[in-house]
Amino acid sequence: MKKIAILLLSLMITGCTAKSIQPSFDHDVKQTSSSEVYDYLNQSLDSFIFSKSDLPTYKGETVEWGVVSGEGEIIENKLVKKSTAKEYEPIVLEGTVQGETYTFENIMLLDEQTGYLMTYFGGDDKNYENPKLAYTFDGMLWYLINDDKPIFKATTGSKKVRDPSMVRKKDGTFALIATQGWDNPSIYVWDTVDGVTYENERLLQVNKSNDDLKMSEKQAWAPEAFYDRRIDQYIVTWSSPKDGGMFYNYTNDFNDISYPNQLLDTGFTVIDGTIIKEGYNYTIILKDEREPMEEYSQLFLGTSETDYLGFDTFSSKRITGHQSEGPFYLKRDYDYILYYDDYTRKQFQAMTTYDLRSEEFEDVEMIKEVIAPMTSPRHASVIPITWKEWERLTKGFNVEVSE
Repeated sequence: MKKIAILLLSLMITGCTAKSIQPSFDHDVKQTSSSEVYDYLNQSLDSFIFSKSDLPTYKGETVEWGVVSGEGEIIENKLVKKSTAKEYEPIVLEGTVQGETYTFENIMLLDEQTGYLMTYFGGDDKNYENPKLAYTFDGMLWYLINDDKPIFKATTGSKKVRDPSMVRKKDGTFALIATQGWDNPSIYVWDTVDGVTYENERLLQVNKSNDDLKMSEKQAWAPEAFYDRRIDQYIVTWSSPKDGGMFYNYTNDFNDISYPNQLLDTGFTVIDGTIIKEGYNYTIILKDEREPMEEYSQLFLGTSETDYLGFDTFSSKRITGHQSEGPFYLKRDYDYILYYDDYTRKQFQAMTTYDLRSEEFEDVEMIKEVIAPMTSPRHASVIPITWKEWERLTKGFNVEVSE
């Protein structure tokens, strides 16, 4: 069995309020591997795999998959949980292709996916800048959680929570991150096991300067994050118009954070990018922040042929046709739904596509009262969840849903 070297994390303690970590994975630094096959499969494997999900092939070539450890099994190229598995089951896989066998670690096997959980803010003046939740089974019909009311209110910082985004942590549980008010260099972070109770409220400064990158230390908008099993770290992305675009940091646990790096360069200011992983490929949907807003303030696409730090091709086409921001997407069996904040009209809109990299989207006829029954919703994010996770939410907030 071929052994693969894992990149090591080095810590660097500074005199800042929070410690900073030295990024351990840079776009110019390649993982130690003599095999293009390993690199391809390692990037193609997700950090979290829902039971009965298809495992990747190598550029169309069949891979013989096996479970090295963990209560899972391979059935018709799908990774399936055994009845004896824990709710969050750590898995080690091996894949054999072209006569070579490779081992892949840091994978969490989940129950089957049952729908999507939305985090958003908005509403009346009293409850405007507070986090809220909604849920969908099919990507079109949304159910309110807690009746469009805040699920909690912040007690530190500006106490203004915008652009909330749920992040699955490597143990299967969650962190909720959010913009802190308007012009602040720190983001909010909370931990939650069930999506009902939120603990350990803290501020994490992501916009800060070092010798290599001088920042305004003023803004950190629309944070999103995801776990990368290849380097055993979380990548936090966010926007700062004052600094000209989008940036990213690394963190081990949402307590310590690296200095920022520029995420991409379009030649003009962009914000609100959401990154989409499709097997080996990455796509980003983001907002053109140039003025006049009536002309430029729309969404467009970026693609990468390497990873989430390699976005270098951007569409000239603006896909929404009117002022829009805060995109998020849902994957269905055969297509994707792209939702976005139609902020001048205080509602969400949606578009569908079979290929996120094609620039070809079709409008979905929206019936606001049925499809998205929120009051003046703003910038949202979604995360796929399981039935057990949905049950904990419904019990915690006394939600009644009839299909």
